[in-house]
Amino acid sequence: MVLILTDKNDAHANYVIEKMKSENLAFCRFNLDVESLKNTIVTYQNGTWSLQQNGKEIVPPTIKCIWNRRTFVELLLDEEYNQTIDFKLWKNEWNKTLLGIYSSLRHLEWLNPWRKSYEAENKYLQMEIALKNNLAIPPTIVTNNKSEALNFTRIHTHVALKLMHQDFYKQDSVYKGLYVNKLAEKDFENFSELEENPVVLQQYIEKDFEVRYTVVGRKHFVCKIESQKSLQTSIDWRRYDIPNTPHYVIVPPEEITHKVGALMKDLGIEYGALDFIVDKSKNWVFLEVNSMGQFLWIEDLTGLQIANEIINWMKSKLIA
Repeated sequence: MVLILTDKNDAHANYVIEKMKSENLAFCRFNLDVESLKNTIVTYQNGTWSLQQNGKEIVPPTIKCIWNRRTFVELLLDEEYNQTIDFKLWKNEWNKTLLGIYSSLRHLEWLNPWRKSYEAENKYLQMEIALKNNLAIPPTIVTNNKSEALNFTRIHTHVALKLMHQDFYKQDSVYKGLYVNKLAEKDFENFSELEENPVVLQQYIEKDFEVRYTVVGRKHFVCKIESQKSLQTSIDWRRYDIPNTPHYVIVPPEEITHKVGALMKDLGIEYGALDFIVDKSKNWVFLEVNSMGQFLWIEDLTGLQIANEIINWMKSKLIA
């Protein structure tokens, strides 16, 4: 049986589960959203876990492998901003309990192991391993030193400001995401000499196109995103303008495929959604890898069979 760690609103899990049903693959779904966990009964006694969610029992001894779409309690945006003391206690105790459950399942095959998955999200580690494997990355500085930031900007003229932690933030009752922004030296006039958080600055690279590169096990699924065809997506394609940003299946250079495989091995993960820039000189520049990245829109737009490969991964573990 496959244990799927997700939440009730996860369209990716829904899509894969429908395919699993058509192939009669046994699974149990463990939703980690607040509403689902409020309808979950958990007991640990004498080294054994018992789990029931919405009246359905999850039997740990029958689990052969785990698809890790979510790891901890999944909060809606309103839940992030409206936490009472009681709710914080409830959430924190559930998260610690989840870690206990995962510890008891650590001997199983995971896509991806939760510890490796969260370690792989660390952008500093990603850059270190990318360089080790000869993947090109933009010149980068992480600093809260104003003079260092200004000097970097003077050298590179235009820089991209990025966040290490992607999140949504509430402003005037509206939730907004902070994406990559293109900055020049004058934009640092209000940067303080002290008390600023570290910022990530990279040389801004003029793009020919961008690439979403999804890996499942040994299979590589590569999609070209024509982000420069829309002003809205020209700096960061996550400001989606799907009708005006064509997506195509492409074959990457063989050396990139080899380097991506080495990167994934060093990170200790089998699933990853990588982002690349391809510059005007056709150089591939690595940006980041998301160990729980989304893939459904790529499959919808290109026909790449990413979900089927996830199921193939499951099958290989069920028969092992």
